[in-house]
Amino acid sequence: MGYLRLFRRIEIAPGLTMNISKHGASISAGVRGAHVTVGRTGLRRTVGIPGTGVFYTSHTGLHSGVHTGQHFHTGAAAPPTGPPTRNALVLLILCTFPGPFGVYRIYAGRFVGGLIMLALMLTVVGAIIAIPWWIVEWIMVARGQFHDAHGNRISW
Repeated sequence: MGYLRLFRRIEIAPGLTMNISKHGASISAGVRGAHVTVGRTGLRRTVGIPGTGVFYTSHTGLHSGVHTGQHFHTGAAAPPTGPPTRNALVLLILCTFPGPFGVYRIYAGRFVGGLIMLALMLTVVGAIIAIPWWIVEWIMVARGQFHDAHGNRISW
């Protein structure tokens, strides 16, 4: 049994494209290896290594898996799963010196993000993405707003 595939990408401006498919239209903005797409199902963020097929995509909105769970009660958010298991000083040191290589994320238990940062730092285009990412998270670590893999805040 066959199926009909329809997809067309139209470049509006450098770094800005309109995508048309049988499921609807969307707008993408970004460079090769990192872009954000807004469509009828929500917001999709994609970061990858160009030419390798290695990428990471996160999705918020409809069909993202967030809406398929049990209904929640309005009020306070669920508490973290336990006390922080990481030392904030060690995290700050790892974030400062080998910082853009993602070692601090691996220490905090956020393995996927750490490995993505490490892979991005192997290319010049990837470094353009990883270094601002690292600067923002260094500020979060210094201010005590960074979370480990379990949602626990690693603070001073």
